Amino acid sequence: MHNTNGAPRTATLLMSLCLALHGCSVTPASQPAAVQDSGTFCAVCPTMVTVEAGSFLLGSSADEPGRVDDEGPQRRIKLASFAVAKHEVTVGEFARFVRQTGYDDGAGCLTMTAQGTWSYDPDASWRNPGFSQGDDHPVVCVTWHAANAYVDWLNTMTNGTPYRLLSESEWAYSARAGATTPYWWGENENDFCQYTNGVDKTAKATYPGWQLAGDCDDGFLYTAPVGHYQRANAFGLEDMVGNVWEWVADCYAGDYNTTPTDGSPVTAEACEKHVMRGGAWGDYGSFYLRTAYRGAWDGSQAFGNIGFRVVMTLREE
Repeated sequence: MHNTNGAPRTATLLMSLCLALHGCSVTPASQPAAVQDSGTFCAVCPTMVTVEAGSFLLGSSADEPGRVDDEGPQRRIKLASFAVAKHEVTVGEFARFVRQTGYDDGAGCLTMTAQGTWSYDPDASWRNPGFSQGDDHPVVCVTWHAANAYVDWLNTMTNGTPYRLLSESEWAYSARAGATTPYWWGENENDFCQYTNGVDKTAKATYPGWQLAGDCDDGFLYTAPVGHYQRANAFGLEDMVGNVWEWVADCYAGDYNTTPTDGSPVTAEACEKHVMRGGAWGDYGSFYLRTAYRGAWDGSQAFGNIGFRVVMTLREE
């Protein structure tokens, strides 16, 4: 892993963080796009927020604090308008999908141990991720494939309205929402407790080995209800950073040289890892909430701090 306090750049989250974490940053070319609440498009669909078309630089500058090598080179991306779910998909929403379809992603998930390390539990699942959740918490212990199955289900109820996972470019633009600071709320890492759920004083008290925890209290050791902080970014989106990592559509690449300039995802025939973005409650340190960070994980494996949100392609008038 990497941070601005001298921690080593890379590690795996299974042993030290069990996750290869990398980075990406955005520098919008103009003011934040206007947004409007798109509402819901079916009785069980997530609330969506429209983000208007825009152009921005994907990737971070060489002097951004905490920058990691795979955050470059900076690449100009031009995106059409799209609608993003205001919140991460919740336990209740995913449960409804499973009830209606009988979908079975199998059991087995990396969960947090009493010692504050990640360990594979063959009996864990989104129903039992190793800690208590309510229906309004973000679902975790879902694979990349399960997230796509949920998207496919949504599309059966909306007359072909094209729900999907965000591309990494769409996620980065949406999460940054016009900000050019390392954290979307500003320069100070320890301000995160006002805005989102990360690794805080409570986490450090529970798991003393987490020495890089933030010096504030966000109110939750594990996941928080979506939208709890009611501190949307400039695009009207909540929890884009923090609470849980979010699967995106892209196959992970070690730089942005091949990232499409139209905002579509990076694809590959053999995709060893998929990108996830945003940082989470169980990362051992709050610096992972830097908007630029990237994560990469096997899409067939479930993790107790990875969830997802959806995006919808908007039809042209």
